[in-house]
Amino acid sequence: MGKQSDELTTTVPSGSHRDPLAPEDSAKLPHVTVAASPAPEADFELGETIGVGGMGRVVSARQTALDRPVATKFLKDPEGDAKGLLREALVTGRLEHPNIVPVHLLATTADGVPFFAMKKVEGTPWTQVIAEKRPLIEQLEILVRVCDAVAFAHDRQVLHRDIKPDNVLVGAFGEVYLVDWGLAVSLRPDLVLPLATEADFAGTPAYMAPEMAMGDGRGIDVRSDVYLLGATLYELLTGRLPHRAPTPAGVLAVALEGRPPEFDQPVPRELAAICRKAMAKDPAARHQSALEFKQAITEYLRHREAFELSELAQRRLSELEQAVSQERGVGSSVMGLQAHQIFAECRFAFEQLGRMWPGLESSKQGLRRAMLLMVEHELSRDEPRAARILLAQVSGAPEPLVARVEAAEERQIKREARLYELERDAKDRDIDLALAEKRQFSIVFGVLAFIGGMATQIATELKLIVPTTKLGVLVFGLPLVTSELFSFVVRRARQQNLAQRRLMLGLKLSAWSSVAMWVTAWMFDVSVTSAMTMYFVQVASNWLISAAMWQARAARVGIAIALAAVAALAFPRFVFAFGGLASGIGFSLMGLSMRTRSHDTAPG
Repeated sequence: MGKQSDELTTTVPSGSHRDPLAPEDSAKLPHVTVAASPAPEADFELGETIGVGGMGRVVSARQTALDRPVATKFLKDPEGDAKGLLREALVTGRLEHPNIVPVHLLATTADGVPFFAMKKVEGTPWTQVIAEKRPLIEQLEILVRVCDAVAFAHDRQVLHRDIKPDNVLVGAFGEVYLVDWGLAVSLRPDLVLPLATEADFAGTPAYMAPEMAMGDGRGIDVRSDVYLLGATLYELLTGRLPHRAPTPAGVLAVALEGRPPEFDQPVPRELAAICRKAMAKDPAARHQSALEFKQAITEYLRHREAFELSELAQRRLSELEQAVSQERGVGSSVMGLQAHQIFAECRFAFEQLGRMWPGLESSKQGLRRAMLLMVEHELSRDEPRAARILLAQVSGAPEPLVARVEAAEERQIKREARLYELERDAKDRDIDLALAEKRQFSIVFGVLAFIGGMATQIATELKLIVPTTKLGVLVFGLPLVTSELFSFVVRRARQQNLAQRRLMLGLKLSAWSSVAMWVTAWMFDVSVTSAMTMYFVQVASNWLISAAMWQARAARVGIAIALAAVAALAFPRFVFAFGGLASGIGFSLMGLSMRTRSHDTAPG
């Protein structure tokens, strides 16, 4: 830290208090010899200075009688008031705890300078450990050990008043020690420590609780130390001092104001909540003891995997809110897919969190929020059934949302009913059903018609038969059979609809009209060639009308038969050959054109 930062984190010493030792008691302190190394004859052989605090100076030493390393603490100013040093030695000496450095000896030098010797901790100040950016979990475990020391002191009715990372030593083997008890006060009458109610302004302004910054001892108690623990947690989470200002006076003003701590960087949500509670301006709103504060940190450590998963789930929930909001604005299917992917991750995280920690309310609330967001999302995408499935998994869903889902479902039912009607109408008008069957039938019929026409022409030329109109009634009654065969083919394909039924009706009417025409020709003794030509004209007209009304493919047959009628007028002798050739070509061409579905259907 720079010079100004050092000033802001320096402990402000307490004012004058009564001497913790009576003059006659002070005289009873042992006198020992202290000298700079090398000094094997001295009781304490002093080495280098380990550190300098607000009131004292810690020097490495060797206790020669036991040949063990110790740490000795002297006044920083040899001419200063030794009362604080003596109080620290006495209070530390009676607070025997694994996280408080044990005091071995309180004595004076041969020159009458008071000092005390304590266990030498082979470690580093916690501030240095924090600067090394070690894992947060490791830092929290150190904080828990500090809480143990503070809770023990509180049980002995002692307040530390200067808890901060500078006053914590971390040993090489995981030892944690809360040091510098020079500002300690007692919550009950004490022969050594001043009463808390009589204490004046003291501590480190960058960490102080508001009541400490007021300098009125009547307002401090164990919750003031809790505030200091919370301020230390803040520094662990952010790497910054809890109270910051350009000058010491400004820092003190910030401490007095007591604003809730702010976090401008990502920190675990639960730890931030613990920190805010511990640093509440009103002591009644804080954790009511160091033990309660410790339990909150321990709970986080116990469930840290769950908390980490909770952080992930909350991030996914925020991403889901953003994705759903953006999708509403742009209506993008890509954004909709992204929302579903994020929701799947978010839901999995919250459900897994619920299994890891069934009592965690935030996981239930987060999952509920994610489900309701997706219900809104599905409604915005006009997917009420998907919304209904999600809504069924949310207990106590908001009534307005339930009403919106029900209204959307009703609209969808009406829409689907209308769509069904349209599809049914479209299917009824589809002339191209059973297309493969009709294609095969058309080609086969064309081939048979060609063979029949040519065979009749040859038989006539060879005088094997003599065509008459009476025979024509029988022969051309075959279209009736053909129309029935076609109806059977369509029904067998199970693709009968209104258009097919109209087509079959048209074929049957055409067949009956052909029979009627031949009966008329027979009754009026019309010649066979004239009757055939009339038949061609009638058939051509029927197929051309069918092409105009139902399907353009039928025009191939109509045109071919019409050409046969023209040819028959010119060469009546070959009327049967013209009929067979035209039928074969027309029906085959129509059949071959049925390779793909046609949409040239004329309105029927």
